[in-house]
Amino acid sequence: MKKGIKRLIIIVLILAVVAILGSIAYIRIGQRQGRNNSAEVLDLSTPVVVTKVKSGDITESLLVNGSVQAVKEVSIFSSVPGKVKNILVSEGMRVKKEQILGYVERDEAGLKFADAGIESTIHGIVKEVQTEVGASISPSMPLFHIVDMDSVEVVVHIPEKDISRIKTGLKAEISVLSYPGKIFLGIIHKLSPVLDPASRTREAKILVPNRDHTLKPGMFGSTEIIIRSLTNALLVPYSAFIDRDEKKVIYIVNNGKAKEVIPEIDIVKGEKAAVTSGVVIGDRVIVVGQHNIKGGDMVTIVEEIE
Repeated sequence: MKKGIKRLIIIVLILAVVAILGSIAYIRIGQRQGRNNSAEVLDLSTPVVVTKVKSGDITESLLVNGSVQAVKEVSIFSSVPGKVKNILVSEGMRVKKEQILGYVERDEAGLKFADAGIESTIHGIVKEVQTEVGASISPSMPLFHIVDMDSVEVVVHIPEKDISRIKTGLKAEISVLSYPGKIFLGIIHKLSPVLDPASRTREAKILVPNRDHTLKPGMFGSTEIIIRSLTNALLVPYSAFIDRDEKKVIYIVNNGKAKEVIPEIDIVKGEKAAVTSGVVIGDRVIVVGQHNIKGGDMVTIVEEIE
């Protein structure tokens, strides 16, 4: 059956359940107020929609935003004063550590020296050439800017209430606006020792392999830090839970009656909740109609959702 048709059928069933629930509520109120004068009170069951408790995998995670920056980014200087004689690289070129980027003609009166080579101090990409041939320079002037993009860092800020859950070594999944649907994997490798007093957050740096240089410094994206994962957990739709007497309860169908259960919730993610008690695999949990019943009420299952 096509998804659209199946969804329409479910919506119609839910609307029907709501209408029947309204009628039953009206009749029950009338019974309580004595409007039903018959000797026998009608035995009405409440129509409900259920789904079965299943086992599956779930993760506890923290979603934060962050920006991409280079792990290594350096400015290159000349070791001697003089004039730039030639430049051997251009912006965007890959360079190796100790590769000659250009030469300087030394400027010392009365002396003749060989031209001094300007060397890269890291492997990387030429981000910027900050000089030109013929320019007079000194050792304090930056001439080239080199960035290593084989790996990058995603810098995020952890709210104060969550810092106890975040530690180095945790895995993270990063998505950026430039590549929708693509996930980049990283790992937290640095945590600031202090909190920012203004934002009350702790800075974390996530190291991400970037051999193809897809991620660019300056990109902005969403980061999901995986705090812990559970396999074969008992999963219940979170929408099944309702608040009763300041507790989160669900109702399961047992011998045609609603049984109130107070499960212990472990992880909630999206539409799923992992619980550690109260239910077993295969229990039928009420997901529509639970707001109109109490423990012990008769119920009729009108739909079971996979």
